[in-house]
Amino acid sequence: MADVDFKTILSNWTIGKAVLATFALLALYVVGSVIYNIYLHPLRKYPGPKLWAISRIPWNWVNLHGRLAWRLRELHQQYGPVVRIAPDELSYTTSTAWKKIYGQRTPEFSKALDGRGLAPPSINGIKGIVTEDQNRHSRLRRAIAPAFSERALRDQEGYLQSHSTNLVQQLKKRCYEGPQDVVKWFSLTTFDVISDLAFGQPAGCLDNANQPWLQVIGTRAKSIVWFQFAIYYGFFDFMNWLAPKYTVQARQKHIELTSAKVNQRLAKKNPGKDFMSYIVENKTEQLSNLELVIMASSFIVAGSGTGASGLSATANFLLRNPEKMQKLVEEVRGAFASDEEITMQSTSTLKYLTACIDESMRLYPPAPSTLPRFVPQGGDEIDGKWVPAGTAVGVHQFSVGHMPWNFNRASEFIPERWLELPPGSEFANDDRAATQPFSYGPRNCIGKSLAYAEMRMILAKLILNFDMELAYPNEPWWEKQGTYIVWEKLPLMVNFRPRQ
Repeated sequence: MADVDFKTILSNWTIGKAVLATFALLALYVVGSVIYNIYLHPLRKYPGPKLWAISRIPWNWVNLHGRLAWRLRELHQQYGPVVRIAPDELSYTTSTAWKKIYGQRTPEFSKALDGRGLAPPSINGIKGIVTEDQNRHSRLRRAIAPAFSERALRDQEGYLQSHSTNLVQQLKKRCYEGPQDVVKWFSLTTFDVISDLAFGQPAGCLDNANQPWLQVIGTRAKSIVWFQFAIYYGFFDFMNWLAPKYTVQARQKHIELTSAKVNQRLAKKNPGKDFMSYIVENKTEQLSNLELVIMASSFIVAGSGTGASGLSATANFLLRNPEKMQKLVEEVRGAFASDEEITMQSTSTLKYLTACIDESMRLYPPAPSTLPRFVPQGGDEIDGKWVPAGTAVGVHQFSVGHMPWNFNRASEFIPERWLELPPGSEFANDDRAATQPFSYGPRNCIGKSLAYAEMRMILAKLILNFDMELAYPNEPWWEKQGTYIVWEKLPLMVNFRPRQ
C-alpha cells in the first residue's frame, strides 16, 4: 500500500513538474516576444501603441467589434502619417504611399490574404479577381474589361435610367407615409441596377423589398471579421463551431443565390447587352462556371455596395449642410427642366454635383478599411524609410481623408475644395490624390466610371423631383456605424416633399 502511494506521489510530482515547465516555457516565450517586438524588431522605431506592437490581439479585438476603422483614425491622429498597428504591420495615410504600395508593378506588393484583408480569399481553392495574384488578375481583368469600356457604359445607360426613374416613382408613392430610409432605398436601387447589368434581369428589389439579397449581403459583410480571425490564427476549418452561425450561413447563401443567377443567365438565348455578354463573347479569355460565379459575386457586392454607400454619404452630408445643398439644388434645377434631360452625359457636366460626391467619399469612403499588401522580397522604401520584406503595409482609407496633413479643415464638408480654386485659396495645398475611394493602381476598381454615372443620375433626379430634409437632424448617423471592411448600413431617415 505504501509502495503504491509512493508511486502515485512520484507520478503526480512528475506531471506537476511537466506542467510547471510548460508554463515556464510559455511565459519565457511571451516575455521574449514582448522584448523582441518592442526593443529589437525591425519596426521598433515606428510610432504606435505598445500593446499593438506586442501582439495582433488588440487589432483582432477591435476588428471583431466593428470599430477598427474608427480606432485606426484615432491612432493616426495621435501618432502621425504612419503607425505600427501590429508587430509586423504598418498603416499609412499619404498619397505617396498609395503610389508605392498599390501602384508599383515590379516588384509588386502582393495582397495580404492571411486574415488581414479580404477573407476568405477563395472558394473551393479558386480565387476571384479581387484576390488573385498579379498574372492571374491581369487575365481576369482582360476578360471583363470590355464590359466596362466607354462603349459598354453608353449601352448600359438604359439600366440606370430605368431604375433611377423607378426609385423616384416609389418615393413619390411612399413619401406621404412618413420619413423614408434612404440607405435602404439607395441599396435597393443599386442592387437592381447591378443585377440587371450582371445577369440581364433586375432583382425587382425596388418593387419588392422583401427579396433576400440585401439581408444576405449585409450579413455576409459582417461575417468577414470572423473569417479574418479564423484564417489568421488557423481556425478556418473550425468556423462552424467557433463563430456565430450567421457567418458561415450568409456566405453559403450568397454563393447559392449568385450561382442560381449565373446559371439562369447562361441559359438565356437572347440576353441583351449585360456584363456577362461581354465576358462570354470574349473568346480569348474564357472563364469556368465557378469563375463566373465568383466574378458575379464581386460585381454584386462591390457594384451595389459602393454606389449605395456613396449616395447615402452624399445625402447625409448635404442634408446636414443646408447651404451646400442649396448650391447643388440651384445647379441641378438650373440645368434640367425634366427627368428626360438627365442623362449620363448631361450630369457629367455638373461640377458641383461631382464635387459633392468626391467630398462625401473623402469623409466616408465606401470601403473604409485597409487592404494590406506585403513588402516584396529584398524590402523597399516607403515614404523615405526602408521597410523590410514580408511586412504588411497599406493605406487606411478612412484615416487618409481625415488627416490635416492631407486636407485643410479636414473634418468639414466642403465640396468647393474639389473645384477649380482661386489664387490664394485655403485649399490650395490639399493633397487630393491622398484619397482614393476606388483604390489605386492596376488593381483599382474597374467600375469607377459606372459608379459615378449612377450616383450623379440618381442624385440629380431626386433633387429635381423632391425637397428633402432629415427627419432627425440631431441624431448621429455615420458615427454609430461599425466597419466590417465596408460600413454597417444603418437607417438614415429623410422626409421627401414632391415638387409641383
